[in-house]
Amino acid sequence: MNAVATAPPPKIENQAPAIAWFPVTVFALVWLEVISRLRFEWSINPQYGYGWAVPVLAAYIFWRRWQNAPAPAAPRANVFWAALIVIGALVLVPVRLIQEANPDWRLLSWAMALCAVAISAGGIYLAGGARWLRHFAFPILFFLVAVPWPTSLEQIVIQGLMRIDALINVEFLTAIGIPAVQMGNVIEVGSGYVGIDEACTGIRSLQATFMVSLFLGEFYGFALGRRVILVAAGAFLAFFCNLIRTFLLVYLGAEHGFQSIKNWHDPAGYTILTTCLLGLWGLSMLLSRKDKAALEPRKLSAPYRIPRLVLAILLVVTLAAEAGTQIWYGVHELRTAQLSPWTIAWPTQATNWKEVPVDEASQGLLRYNEGGGGDWVADGHNWSMYFFKWLPGRTAGLFIKNHRPDICLPASGMTQRGGVQNKLLTVNGVPLPMRSYVFENAGRMLRVFYCYWDGTPPEAGMLDQENWTASGRLDAVKRGKRDVGTQMLEIVAWGYDDAAKAEQAALEQLRQIIRPG
Repeated sequence: MNAVATAPPPKIENQAPAIAWFPVTVFALVWLEVISRLRFEWSINPQYGYGWAVPVLAAYIFWRRWQNAPAPAAPRANVFWAALIVIGALVLVPVRLIQEANPDWRLLSWAMALCAVAISAGGIYLAGGARWLRHFAFPILFFLVAVPWPTSLEQIVIQGLMRIDALINVEFLTAIGIPAVQMGNVIEVGSGYVGIDEACTGIRSLQATFMVSLFLGEFYGFALGRRVILVAAGAFLAFFCNLIRTFLLVYLGAEHGFQSIKNWHDPAGYTILTTCLLGLWGLSMLLSRKDKAALEPRKLSAPYRIPRLVLAILLVVTLAAEAGTQIWYGVHELRTAQLSPWTIAWPTQATNWKEVPVDEASQGLLRYNEGGGGDWVADGHNWSMYFFKWLPGRTAGLFIKNHRPDICLPASGMTQRGGVQNKLLTVNGVPLPMRSYVFENAGRMLRVFYCYWDGTPPEAGMLDQENWTASGRLDAVKRGKRDVGTQMLEIVAWGYDDAAKAEQAALEQLRQIIRPG
């Protein structure tokens, strides 16, 4: 392990405590605003639960680097870096306004985080010059590991890892005499189908180990080459360990039934994650160097100073961004009448009605306030239905946008036929923006009717633009529309080859299910 520098933090002379702490407070407000926006994703998405630790670790790294910070450069005017702070703060104003209506839009999370990075970089440069900027760059950039990946990139990685995981496990299972067939992200064995979810692909461990690898590289003071080795080893360990986990779960399911998968799912996950982190720590110990000399203490005689005007502008703009956002949406909410939420009546009297429980993993992911699923038979066809409701402020409801039928069903081995059809259906006086999909499963057609309802009065002319497109998101800002509670209804009809007959049958079923008010 490297020897840790024991030099005391640089002392800033000839400055009153209030003056010394004022810059720290202003920059801390910027970062607290970013953390406040990201906390929703950290709370509702287990994949990014590690994000809560990142601000603490980043602060610790900053403090460690403060122990041996180089002497600050003499104060001097620098228009570029002062302008960077002001521009970064001004960019936060529209970003914060848009983010209030779209808390799940990850591009905004990245915009806010990068603005905070730019503002901090400008402040560090003005405080101590280029040497300080190089010295403190890592703890500032380290925070970015807690920002959720853009959805498109994340889906590519997740789907790719799940398919590779399934492919490798099918080969291993076949080699040891257990017949197995890959169907997308699903493995078919003799006792049934085993789905490979995100927790089994290594994506969750991949991101966590990436963060841990970067932290350990900094903690032990590795050079760039050793840090790259540590990060690469972390990625390999994450995928390899989860590959073993998936094999174990599928093997147990094939040999001892699917209840064994449920019994071993979480213990195997915790064991694999612990093994992965211990492996990283052990590798860090092996790579660590012990010949690094401690740095000599230094006494800093030159005071640093960020122009007070720049600090004042940053503070005012940061506070104005939050206050202006609340005023904008508050005024629009007073002017606009929201639609009353509708409810449903489960078709419990239908032929062969059967309640379909939502598995614990999905419950933990969606965190809905009310919901469930069911199967029944009507007009000689099988029907399925899922309904979920979130109260206002439950941003988990927005997360389901990434789990629509066109994302989840292909992952389970089904094939989508054609594109999505958007229609406005009025059922028992309730206007419902409905999206219909067609899927094929083992030669059998599925008609999926999906409704995501967020209290916005639907307009027929807007049905070709889903609410989560860029134009739809910006339109929500223009109308001052933010989360007032959401509901999702998905109804599936099996065996209908004719689209018109399927839609008419679905409308008849919805009339028995939808209840206004």
